[in-house]
Amino acid sequence: MVMPVDYYMATRRCRLVNLASQLETPTLMRIDINVPLKNGRIVENSLRLDVYAHVLELLSEYAGLVVLAHQGRPGEPELIPLKQHWIILRKLLPSEIDIEYIPASEMLARETREKILKLDVRQIILMDNVRLLEDEYYFSSEAALYRFFKGVIKTCVNDAIPVWHRSHTSLMMLPYIGKTYVGIRSTYELKAIWDINHSSETCGIIIGGSKFEKADYMFRLLERMDAFTGGIPAQLVLLAKGYDIGSRNEEYVKTHLKPEQLEIAKEIVRRFDVKHPIDFVVLEDKIPKVIPLERLGDTNGLIVDIGPETVYLYADMLQEKEIRIRAGPLGMYELGFGNGLKLTKMIAGNGLIFVGGDTTQELVMYNMEEVISRTGGLVLISGNAFLHGLSGFNYPSVDLIIKQVEGKLPPIQSLS
Repeated sequence: MVMPVDYYMATRRCRLVNLASQLETPTLMRIDINVPLKNGRIVENSLRLDVYAHVLELLSEYAGLVVLAHQGRPGEPELIPLKQHWIILRKLLPSEIDIEYIPASEMLARETREKILKLDVRQIILMDNVRLLEDEYYFSSEAALYRFFKGVIKTCVNDAIPVWHRSHTSLMMLPYIGKTYVGIRSTYELKAIWDINHSSETCGIIIGGSKFEKADYMFRLLERMDAFTGGIPAQLVLLAKGYDIGSRNEEYVKTHLKPEQLEIAKEIVRRFDVKHPIDFVVLEDKIPKVIPLERLGDTNGLIVDIGPETVYLYADMLQEKEIRIRAGPLGMYELGFGNGLKLTKMIAGNGLIFVGGDTTQELVMYNMEEVISRTGGLVLISGNAFLHGLSGFNYPSVDLIIKQVEGKLPPIQSLS
């Protein structure tokens, strides 16, 4: 399959390759530090925070930075201000780099504009959660963020690849504000997509997490690679195949997911040979038990992990795949259920690619990130956006950056 746009090659003229000559103060950056929450607190040892702390440290040597990011979605408990993120970034950044936090109530204030105009190198302003602004989701020339930054910012950097599949204001406005570049971390992850899409090697994808993602790109991916399921996707596949997964698990799936998720699973099962676990770890009366698939209907316990026999089965099958993508947790790793990690260790080495927030958080929790990276694997912070691009769908905000370089940037009104 050929991508509609080969982004790694198409962005050659708009990548950051000489920070000293490309960046000017103030530079506006869109990054992605959306991280898991636990009891209302963000997970401090998040890979995304660590990665972007390094990125900000590097770029701030050459320009004063104004940073935009988000956390959570409307209607969800994860939609919180970024003050916690600022505190952690302050710890991660060197003491000689100053980072100031601007709360939502002051984001568009005249005093904030004056602070931006006075920025110097080694100074960073972290604006509050852009998703607290109503027009973040509908870019137009009237968008508050766009009107605030227009005429103030010299250069822009879009280094938020985990949200590139969305056409939100904080991404789409950048080329209309100043000369815009693709960030260094995003270029690194684009190269991973390029390598897979231009490889003749066999590929398998291990799909976990809390649901099946959009059917359109999932179908495209499964046309070219074998799928191995865990987490909620495995339960959906089993239901689609007519298996009894136990009343408690079936109730959980139907309560927490929209009906179209099961319909996606049915279509996937109809069209593709999707692998599913042959045993599970089930929490029954607070006691973890290993239950084979054929006895799953007899238990009233909740599935919390794939089983040990599944680990060995998947490892045997995946050893035939030169490229092995892990997308989503296979169990409740945060509660100590680590069979997904055992599988990871068995299939480690060149060709293992971790994608996404929760997927990589599992590695960080068990101190495996450096092990994977140093033994030939890749650990990527983009999740659904990576799969979106890998399957051949476009990145709207990056399309605009490419058009800016070509001198073909359309009027804002023509985007609607």
